[in-house]
Amino acid sequence: MDSSGLVCEKFVKFITRSDTWKNELRIPSDFCSKYGTNCSEIEYPHIVHLLQTCHPRRVTLGNGGWRFVSFVDPTVSLVDEIEPPTTFIERCGSTFPIWPQIALNNGKVFRGTYSRQTGKISCLRTMCDVLGLADLKSFHMLLFTYDGVGMVNVSVFDENLFEVVFPGSPTSIDETSQAFDIASGFEITIQPCHMLKYCYGVDISTEYKDLCNMWDIIDYINVYSGDSSWRLQVKKRNDWKRTTINDGWVEFREDLGLNVGDICSFQCCTDSYSNFTVSVIKNHLNDV
Repeated sequence: MDSSGLVCEKFVKFITRSDTWKNELRIPSDFCSKYGTNCSEIEYPHIVHLLQTCHPRRVTLGNGGWRFVSFVDPTVSLVDEIEPPTTFIERCGSTFPIWPQIALNNGKVFRGTYSRQTGKISCLRTMCDVLGLADLKSFHMLLFTYDGVGMVNVSVFDENLFEVVFPGSPTSIDETSQAFDIASGFEITIQPCHMLKYCYGVDISTEYKDLCNMWDIIDYINVYSGDSSWRLQVKKRNDWKRTTINDGWVEFREDLGLNVGDICSFQCCTDSYSNFTVSVIKNHLNDV
């Protein structure tokens, strides 16, 4: 337990022959309860290693959000509510919104509800409707990550603890999934400067300033096409008149095989201004 740089209490485990046949080790519950309980993210102890000169950095909402897990019970019918661990509510309950946005890894976003009286989040039935599923019994675990503002990202894992990647995109519609209203979007016509080896920003036209104003000075958007997705950094220029796409553009451009004259159309749904579906209108003059 010293290899992590933290000095923790230790426990002893006498290895039996049957233990050598397994790929797991059960940790005593008394030991676990000192640092994390009820499937909430653990709090690391403030005791530091003798060679360290400061306390370990506290895990906060600023470090990618605060998380908890919930295991799926295949013997129980689908319930709509999730009850977060007490430690999660103690840390995040005061800032947790009544109408949180729930985001899935295919970019689809929908509204859940949170009751301050019961401390429960209602979202699972809508989640199944969005995914076109009758229930969640084929999955093993759900990971909830709250960003501290209003978004809850839900990751789903199978029995091998591999994350399940759901098909579709923020605006896609199929026979089983729920339809979403397309709220806004923007277009970019590929210019020669966008094709440079080192591209220092792709401007988004001021025509779309209302949408761009929904983003922070430096922000990120998720873009989906088929089974592929990209995370692009968007940043306001110093004059605040334009927003540009910076980090992630070159990979995005190469993966889609863009050429000069192609038009990229980005579309997002209501209340989901950071998740976009992209479609490309090719410039066939390049083929002449």
